[in-house]
Amino acid sequence: MPEYQVEEWHGEECVSTQATSADDPLSAVEKVTGQRVSPRALQEHWFRVVDEDARSTHEFSLEDGGPAGDFAK
Repeated sequence: MPEYQVEEWHGEECVSTQATSADDPLSAVEKVTGQRVSPRALQEHWFRVVDEDARSTHEFSLEDGGPAGDFAK
């Protein structure tokens, strides 16, 4: 399984980061947050998933806007 770096952002500030193994970027961020996510749509609270092997990044937000929280714990 590929390794992904999942970063939690509030606006332009990265507030936490966590590495995880998953089948794809969407699965990685859902594994870290424990919640359903969707492609980022200009929300203040969002997640960036970095795939260093593929040299790509992906942005997601919690589907319901969800509560702000530190998911790196």
